[in-house]
Amino acid sequence: MSNFEQRFRVREPTSILKQEDKKRIHEGALHIMEKTGIRIPCSTARSDLRKAGALVDDSLKVVRFPKDVVLSLIKSVPSKIVLAGRTKEFDLPVDGTHHYYTTDGCGISVWDEKTKTKRNSTLADITRTAVIGDWLPYVSIYEPMVVANDVPAEKHVVMGMREALKNTQKHIETESTTKPEEARAQVRMAAAVVGGTEELRNKHYISAMVCTTAPLQLEELATEDALIWAENHVPVHITAMGQMGLTGPATVLGDLVICHAETLALAAVMQAHERGAPILYGSVLSSMDPKTGAVNFGSPESMTLAAVSSEMARYVKWPCSCGGIGPGAAVPGVQASVENSTMALLCAMTGSEIMNGVGLVDNSTVLSYEQLMIDNDIVGLTIAACKEIPTDADALALDIIEEVGIGGNYLAEMHTLKHAREFYVPLIWSKDNYDSWVKRGKKDVMQVAKEKADSILKEHKPAPLDKDVAGRIDAIVKELD
Repeated sequence: MSNFEQRFRVREPTSILKQEDKKRIHEGALHIMEKTGIRIPCSTARSDLRKAGALVDDSLKVVRFPKDVVLSLIKSVPSKIVLAGRTKEFDLPVDGTHHYYTTDGCGISVWDEKTKTKRNSTLADITRTAVIGDWLPYVSIYEPMVVANDVPAEKHVVMGMREALKNTQKHIETESTTKPEEARAQVRMAAAVVGGTEELRNKHYISAMVCTTAPLQLEELATEDALIWAENHVPVHITAMGQMGLTGPATVLGDLVICHAETLALAAVMQAHERGAPILYGSVLSSMDPKTGAVNFGSPESMTLAAVSSEMARYVKWPCSCGGIGPGAAVPGVQASVENSTMALLCAMTGSEIMNGVGLVDNSTVLSYEQLMIDNDIVGLTIAACKEIPTDADALALDIIEEVGIGGNYLAEMHTLKHAREFYVPLIWSKDNYDSWVKRGKKDVMQVAKEKADSILKEHKPAPLDKDVAGRIDAIVKELD
């Protein structure tokens, strides 16, 4: 057990939903899968499901799932997995006792705090955020954070993966894969690092987000990607994104039914293709803005959906990758931090195991280096608040209380020295009083965050890949020219 994964251990979760309500959602999703069905344009997936006993209408590309077929397929989903780092130190057991965070992904622009404007994101932003993510103590998983607008569109995914592989030792999640050749290339790249494709099947060094398409659809190329991930036992975060009132019913339970049905459907597709393929029950559900219809990730409804979807993951006994802290706030700062803090604490308390993801604002479209640093503090504070509370004799401290007595002071006690080292200390947020803050230059949190990010980029040197491995990865990228 590494010190790194120990950092993210939290106490047992609380529940919002009653057990009978979880059963109703589960049974409701199975009913919808059988009676309404799921549109699955991928012909290979439909063929696999037909062999497994599903009812397939090729003309409509709709699959209806008898209940017993679904239950038979999903029982082979592993209940626990380990998301591996490049080195064992950064391995992350997903076993129901931890609360991990990824960086966020798919941003298309970058916030410039000095000019208060946005610029196009570039490949260099992936390199820089990978270096920062490698250093930050509460980033568990690195996900390429932006689309590189300065490289050919057909290569930005694999080029972003290359920068991630070279600049962090942590587990890597890929989100932007759109074509099967991109998935195959990334499998080969990761296999080059761990020693081969068979080694990659056993060491889950990379994982992949695959989104369903609400309501009740599995996008064709995304499903083909999922089959490739399944064949190579790359864990897939199945991520439903139903939006209350728009692509899902305008109620929490209704949106959960849509999410659950789509998640079970893609899981069944993968298990029909490759039994035992690792899966994480994921979701980034949201509500619509009732005034405009726009997505509203920062709403209380979205926060509730994130929390209770993790309960549905536990209901089916799968690893959980539910929720995310990409705020609805258009710019970094106070609103983004409040939204992220609320979401993080709620999801940590209710048992979300992997949260996506720190550092982006404006509904996960704009990278902010400052918000990335602030979010690291939010995560650290959240985990510290949700750690299991020790109840042994040392924690009860009766001997020390008797020794210090009435009106005494605990500052000089060894017991204090020992346990004070466990107190959470923020990286960015100031604890100075006003006079000390003035003496330190009256810097606001955004300025401190910017200076810290710059300092990390200047001083931190990630452990390099072996030169031969790096060369093989470069060659794989070049083959896509």
